[in-house]
Amino acid sequence: MTSFKSDPLLMIAGGILWFILGVIVFAGVIVAICIPGVLIIGGEFGGAADLSSLTPSMRWMIVLLLAGVAGVLYLGWRFFRAMQAILRSVGEGDPFIPVNADRLTLMAWIMLAINLLSIPLAVLGVNIAELAGEADVHTEADFDAGGIVLILTMFILASVFRKGTQMREDLEGTV
Repeated sequence: MTSFKSDPLLMIAGGILWFILGVIVFAGVIVAICIPGVLIIGGEFGGAADLSSLTPSMRWMIVLLLAGVAGVLYLGWRFFRAMQAILRSVGEGDPFIPVNADRLTLMAWIMLAINLLSIPLAVLGVNIAELAGEADVHTEADFDAGGIVLILTMFILASVFRKGTQMREDLEGTV
């Protein structure tokens, strides 16, 4: 049985996952603070830019953007928690369990949702920047082949895990 203590790669991966989760939580707290800040304080909030001319509709657009970002951060948090659970099962010595297939499927759906949510969030962000008078607003709207490949790979791996656990159960039943 492999454990975290005897496999440095598992320990490093676990540390990286905790770091990523910490960054996501930190960003989520900042976004959660900004949402009421924009609504209550408005243009004076942040001080980095002159936002004194924010109309109420622009404030609500910013709040909608921040809420979308919070949603994407939550999805990212769920993704990496599922990855942590899979890593933990590897450390315990038995990753080929049905729940890991479910986790991989969940992770694939989460990545699909993140990719789809990023499109309207980018459009909203550009719209807000243009309304705020930003002259040079650019965004890249490329087809992310890497993201699609990741999603497909996770769905395929989930099927492999399901089939593998089923084959193992069938084999154990014949012995």
